[in-house]
Amino acid sequence: MSKRHHRCNLCGKEFETGANLREHVERRHPKSDVHWWVVAEEPEQELKFER
Repeated sequence: MSKRHHRCNLCGKEFETGANLREHVERRHPKSDVHWWVVAEEPEQELKFER
């Protein structure tokens, strides 16, 4: 089982795949300037994100 997860830092929604995240960003945040990066974290830890 993969420990990877994908999170939109604009709204905080999580996705199972990067493709699902990319589709979400294109549909829900089309005018946002998006930067992609990898984050190593504990899954239980809550990350702050922009609203």
